[in-house]
Amino acid sequence: MRAPVTHDSIAILKKELEVFRAISPRSIEGQVSAAGFRCRHCAKCCSGRFGDNTVTIFPSEIRAIMAVSGSGWFDVARPHESGDVDACGVIHTFEWVLRKKENGDCAFLGGGRCAIYDLRPLICRTYPMRLEGEELELYECDGLGTGATDNAPDLACTLVKRQIAETAEMISLLEKLDAMPEGAPASGRLYAVHDGEGTRMVVEKADGSFSFL
Repeated sequence: MRAPVTHDSIAILKKELEVFRAISPRSIEGQVSAAGFRCRHCAKCCSGRFGDNTVTIFPSEIRAIMAVSGSGWFDVARPHESGDVDACGVIHTFEWVLRKKENGDCAFLGGGRCAIYDLRPLICRTYPMRLEGEELELYECDGLGTGATDNAPDLACTLVKRQIAETAEMISLLEKLDAMPEGAPASGRLYAVHDGEGTRMVVEKADGSFSFL
């Protein structure tokens, strides 16, 4: 089950956020360039058959996609899976993930291309990289080591933006985590999705569709 949230843990995250906001993208640009990343447009990172392609997405990112695509909330995202179940059978989970097709591919992958490319979440924009402070971490990708990184300055800026956004979201999530609304009894699986905007109760129906309570 979820560990209790303490004021100390939130205070630590707030200090980290101050540090992250002070990072200059230029200070990590060298690491980004040295990674030698050039996207091969292979769509492996979006395809289920090549491994875990789960993409965490924040409420603001969901709404941005909805506004342009005309999709509903649950056309874009679903609750993240979790084994954290309370005594009432409610599944507690953090944040949202992009929807997938039955074959495991991202719901927005079509013809080998991303249908929401200009609105894709920060985790997609920065793959196969992420920041841990000012240290660059790399994930497996065929596009690494293929030459100087394309658009290294822009990618460095986006990496810093992602680190700031993720930390700010976590702070907001933890500050609101104890505000737990009561869910009405429902058939199907009941989720309590905790994100930076609070807690939302979601039911997954027998046909696999989702709705808010």
